Amino acid sequence: MTPGTPTTGRRRSSTPRVALRLARNDPAAYLIAWAGWVAFYSAPLATAAVVRLVLDRVAGGDAGGVWLLLGALAGVEVVRWTMVVAVAVQWHGCWVGWQTVPRVNLLRSLAEEPGPAAGRLPGAPGEAVSRFRDDVEDLALVLDVWLDISGALVSSALAVAVLVAIDPGAALAIAAPVALAALAAWRLGPRLRAWRRAAREATARVTGFIGDTFGAVSAVQSAGAEQAVHRRFVALNAARAVVGRRDQVGSELVRSLGYGTGEVAVGAALVVVAAALGRGDLSVGDVALFAAYAAVIAEVPKWVGRSLVYHRQADVSVDRLAELLRTPDRRAVVAPTPTHLRHGPPPLATPADGEGRDHPAGPLDEPLEELRVEGLTVHHPGSGRGVEGVDLLVRRGELVVLTGPVGAGKTTVLRALLGLVAADGGTVRWNGAPVPDPSVTLVPPRVAYLPQVPRLFSEPLADTILLGAPPDRLGWALWAACLDEDVARLPAGTATDVGPRGLRLSGGQAQRVGLARALVRAPDLLVVDDLSSALDTETETRLWSRLAVGGFTTALVVSHRPHVLAAADRVVVLAGGRVVDVR
Repeated sequence: MTPGTPTTGRRRSSTPRVALRLARNDPAAYLIAWAGWVAFYSAPLATAAVVRLVLDRVAGGDAGGVWLLLGALAGVEVVRWTMVVAVAVQWHGCWVGWQTVPRVNLLRSLAEEPGPAAGRLPGAPGEAVSRFRDDVEDLALVLDVWLDISGALVSSALAVAVLVAIDPGAALAIAAPVALAALAAWRLGPRLRAWRRAAREATARVTGFIGDTFGAVSAVQSAGAEQAVHRRFVALNAARAVVGRRDQVGSELVRSLGYGTGEVAVGAALVVVAAALGRGDLSVGDVALFAAYAAVIAEVPKWVGRSLVYHRQADVSVDRLAELLRTPDRRAVVAPTPTHLRHGPPPLATPADGEGRDHPAGPLDEPLEELRVEGLTVHHPGSGRGVEGVDLLVRRGELVVLTGPVGAGKTTVLRALLGLVAADGGTVRWNGAPVPDPSVTLVPPRVAYLPQVPRLFSEPLADTILLGAPPDRLGWALWAACLDEDVARLPAGTATDVGPRGLRLSGGQAQRVGLARALVRAPDLLVVDDLSSALDTETETRLWSRLAVGGFTTALVVSHRPHVLAAADRVVVLAGGRVVDVR
């Protein structure tokens, strides 16, 4: 399925298979929850049976044992509600697990699977958040509603069996409208699925716009675009309201069918049994039993309607989650997860420690001596632009600079080299050995990459630099990135929160924070995309001097600054996506 393509019309849903596989990750926990909810829903049958005995004894003038029966009734209810507390606690653990497994799998796929993740991610951050949050919850709701509908079906089957034995006609009066409601809800399923996808996409557009607005507050203010942003926000919310109302009306219609049918079933049963009571065919206790059991059976259409709504919503959600995976298999969303994520390739010797470590034999497992790129070709779909047949060579200790006019393909070369965009041709060799997949090989501590605009987490400064790395090199990385003086002026030092996307930092500070994040991992090769874009000449000169002192002399950078070009061991000039000069 093409990412973003709406799923409409009738097709066989994959949701039950995906949900079942998710439940099988911890079958014992699910079976315990299932048994608990079935017992909870069936408990009213025992309560109604006790009430029947009490009423029949009272109607027959025999008050003996009534208090004992009433005590038994109270005991049944106490046991029932005590049990539901224990079941609810156990269910909550299942609920957390049902949402954790898909989210970890999606994150693992984006972070670890070969090939660029950018093509699988939605264009707007809000859309990605919606999938991780709302779509995963929709899938978990399917497993949750299975517990409820199982309890309703088992208790209703027992109730119908008892009622048929007492009065088949009354039992039929209850069952018929229930079946009709379930059929009507099933017929509405495809429309519910289409309406839910439209609502999800509209919500994601609003969420994404809010995120973009927060990240560009300064740009909005400087452009005097506050009113335009407000109008766009209002328009997006108006469009969301239209599709959202349609989605909610459809869902509530199905739910109402269930609830309304339940009341009809109870009324029909009472009409039938009232006539039988008048003829003397049934006792007062039988009538009470019918009323109570009819209420139990009436729960079925309610849960069938809700189940169909959840399944149709999850059909959309499962498709949207699968679009984030490299494999088209939707079941991979809920595959068993490992206990931890990958933390990068085996550690290598670094310029900072100067000592080799134990490595498996092989060029890819050895510190960099030479990185060679041959025939690198990338074609951007739709634009016709890209790069063609680019050759590069970076030896240990060299500074290689890519330069050229805007649009020449410099950033594309770096991203394709690192596997962040799909290449249409070319090879990358590390110490003469072909790199099978740069996206999972050319990562720290082999290679660290600093893009033009680093992505920073809304965390304390130290955490957004370290991202789980050991803190022992933090001070050196701050010094090498020329951040030491800035940190000294921050109110809480390295504990200062940088704000959403580093909003509380200047552009130059954010770029140097990104550089510190790269340096703290002590890479063999530093790849930098236009470090000068947010730095003044003096700061950049001081920064390169400190990198040289720290031993980070192997770098592939994009730059236009004369002093960087003069210091380069090799300058590769790009124009129109091709290498036009090497000097």
